[in-house]
Amino acid sequence: MEFKCVKADLNDAIQIVEKAVSIRSTVAQVAGNILLEAKNNSLKLTANDMEIGIEFSIDTNVIEEGAVLAPAKTLSSIIAKLSEGEVSFKVDGNHNILITSKQSKPNIYGLAIDDFPVLPKVTSGKNLKIEADVLRDMIRQSIIAVSFDEGKPFLNGILVEKEKNELRFVATDGFRLARKTAVLSEDTAGDLSVIVPSRALQEISRTLQQEDYQGAVDITVTEKQISFSFKSLYLVSRLIQGQFPDYRNVIPREQKTRIVVARKDLLEAADRASIVASASTNVIKLEMVDQKLLITASTPTIGNISELVDVQKEGDDMQPIAFNVRLVLDVIRNIQEDSIVLALNGTTSPGVIVPKENKDFTYVVMPIRG
Repeated sequence: MEFKCVKADLNDAIQIVEKAVSIRSTVAQVAGNILLEAKNNSLKLTANDMEIGIEFSIDTNVIEEGAVLAPAKTLSSIIAKLSEGEVSFKVDGNHNILITSKQSKPNIYGLAIDDFPVLPKVTSGKNLKIEADVLRDMIRQSIIAVSFDEGKPFLNGILVEKEKNELRFVATDGFRLARKTAVLSEDTAGDLSVIVPSRALQEISRTLQQEDYQGAVDITVTEKQISFSFKSLYLVSRLIQGQFPDYRNVIPREQKTRIVVARKDLLEAADRASIVASASTNVIKLEMVDQKLLITASTPTIGNISELVDVQKEGDDMQPIAFNVRLVLDVIRNIQEDSIVLALNGTTSPGVIVPKENKDFTYVVMPIRG
């Protein structure tokens, strides 16, 4: 096996696939490697930890076709530190990988490919297309509410739900809920409802950003797996089995009080208040004073802070309410529109935060009671 490629292209490809390299000792040793396959002037890199698998291809000058397993951590570290320009690979019969880059000649001990876990190809199932920029936004605005509680695996992912031509991504950790919707240009997949691991969606989002890809992403869903493919990437992931909570009952149906506020003003005020709040329980209190929104936080050993923000109030008078400032800041930073709406229904009811002009994103946050 022998090939030549551009160092920058190879480095980018390794960074993409190594996210699926296993770091667990319970997984077969070969899963800690990256499979390199040189064929038809293309180098295909594959990693598979049995939960997600990633395959990525780059253009390569293939002198002799072949395949080898390279230790992921070592390969990644070496390639990242090589000089820019052309890199040559030559693999002998004992799977030794000789790399040549200008005056550098590292030699890595590789392995035969025999026991490497085959990357499953999801060829049949429900198929849908979504534009890359839309998919990135859906992941970005829903993933902030994913739970990391391993005791509740059905909350460790994002509910991907499709009815007719409307696609919804929903996530919740029990303290907040994020729902992002999009209208698909084609309705070919039929209705579906599956829970996709947040890790898989995070890697898709990261790769789309790294590659600056602007086209359509092909998604195929079966009973137990989901795959994403675009350009030179193919990612497959297991689905999370379990029952996602009925999120529709969490989103308040009425809005007694609506506070319209400039996103920048609220972000800056809440951020300053968080300095004091984070030293204790992360609690900030909100109330209306002289037609302005008053944000306060207090920590006995630190001090206190108050912030007044210009707002427009609609509906009933606002009752004082408290929130975890971290959960509030997460969503404000995630919204890109200039104005947002804080909808409230009393001291003990969930608050709803949405962009003023955009109806496709909803964030629900539970108040702090006491």
